[in-house]
Amino acid sequence: MDNPGLLRSPARLAAAGIGVFTAAYFLVAAGLLRRWLREAKSPGPLEPVTFFRPLKPGEPGLARNLEVFLEGVEPGDRILFGTSGGEGHDLCAALARKFPNMDISCPPPGGGARLNPKIEKLARLEPLATHDRWIVLDSDTMADGAFLRSFRREWQESAAAAFSAPYVFEEGGSLASRLDAAGTELALWPGVALLRAAGRMDFLTGACMAVKGDVLRHLGGWEAFAGALADDHALGIAVSRSGGRVGMSRCVLKLAAPSGSTRDWLLHQHRAFATFRRCNPMGSLGLPLTFGLALSFFSALAKPLSLRRWALHLALLACRRAAAGALPGRRTFLAVWLSGLAEPAFWLVAQLPLPVRWAGKWIAAPQTRAPPLFRYGSRGPGRRGRPRGRPR
Repeated sequence: MDNPGLLRSPARLAAAGIGVFTAAYFLVAAGLLRRWLREAKSPGPLEPVTFFRPLKPGEPGLARNLEVFLEGVEPGDRILFGTSGGEGHDLCAALARKFPNMDISCPPPGGGARLNPKIEKLARLEPLATHDRWIVLDSDTMADGAFLRSFRREWQESAAAAFSAPYVFEEGGSLASRLDAAGTELALWPGVALLRAAGRMDFLTGACMAVKGDVLRHLGGWEAFAGALADDHALGIAVSRSGGRVGMSRCVLKLAAPSGSTRDWLLHQHRAFATFRRCNPMGSLGLPLTFGLALSFFSALAKPLSLRRWALHLALLACRRAAAGALPGRRTFLAVWLSGLAEPAFWLVAQLPLPVRWAGKWIAAPQTRAPPLFRYGSRGPGRRGRPRGRPR
């Protein structure tokens, strides 16, 4: 019973299994990402759209990004800007004067306080929407005409009730900014590629959310999501459970580089892992199976003269870099490597009942389940997350 060989064998077997799973996970995801994001884009006419642009104050390069966005908007579209007043409202007024032929509206701030300030802006803008197709773009998105046209055509052809787009971050910035970008991209998109290939997409990404207006109104409008921190996940789940199809585009959206401070990187990654744990508890429990890179590194440190252990670590790093290379843009070797080593620490901290830093406030993440991080409004889905009726 005290044979050390027997005690070590299960640990070695588990470590080998994690290494094999990590390699297979990133290699398969790399192949799926290359096929998914390299598909041909088809031409076609565009239906008019109402764009919702909830803006954050102080976003770097916001004015230029909004000008590029407006240059890519089609005639007949409507643009709704949601601000907190001050400089944001002045900027939108200046853009309306610069683009006088566009249907731009920027109502003054107001409304009751909500947990999610983005949803507060969207709920205020909702009565001003004039089309059946709505697209929400976050404040840090860099959406030009080419992306907008391709994304809209693909959404129309998909017949999805709700649609979203993959995103990557702008290159550059400090080491902390690069770590945040690489960690976010490699924690999210390999898994999304596998779910998409399996036909199990039931959530959206917050940077770009497209939804049919009648579907959202059936669910209670934006107000029904006022208590959601992960509003993108909550909306996708609600649409899927109501019978609507949720899709993910092949058009990649670029976001402004994350804030460059180490503190912002740590807080953002903690929020991301904590949110994922509550949105998908079983998926979060399976994440350690993809931590082979960190496990092999610490294993090699335990025996630094073992060439076999270092070779295994480099092989797993090559698999992770293959997935990174399948995404548009470039990521430094250091960012891909260090972000992979840090993932287990963020995952462990996310298991603790700690508040998350979000929208400049500390938020005690609710322990709801169906779906987590989503408190339904009185007009929204029922108690167990199943909306009444079935929208188109």
